[in-house]
Amino acid sequence: MPAQSNSAELKQAGDRRLTLSGVLDFDSVAKLRPQLRRYLRSGESITVNLKRVGRCNSAGLALLLQWIEDARQQGAMIQFRNLPHSLTEIADLYNLKSLIPVV
Repeated sequence: MPAQSNSAELKQAGDRRLTLSGVLDFDSVAKLRPQLRRYLRSGESITVNLKRVGRCNSAGLALLLQWIEDARQQGAMIQFRNLPHSLTEIADLYNLKSLIPVV
């Protein structure tokens, strides 16, 4: 059986709004991490909508936490919308939910 390709994508969805879609796992998040940097501007806030995210494991949670840190280092703010239930459960399990700004 051939290996299934997991892909995820970050796209601009409006002024200071992005949409994240696909599967957030160990294979896909490494490619996603640097993509956020081109949207970060010091003093600005950006919102990432995760409504189109399918499966998500702990790598997805690590990605969001890293994006929060990347934004902080750039002097920007990031917030998330429509977190998948699986991501919320993982964040709860590790007591990290309070670190993820959700709107």
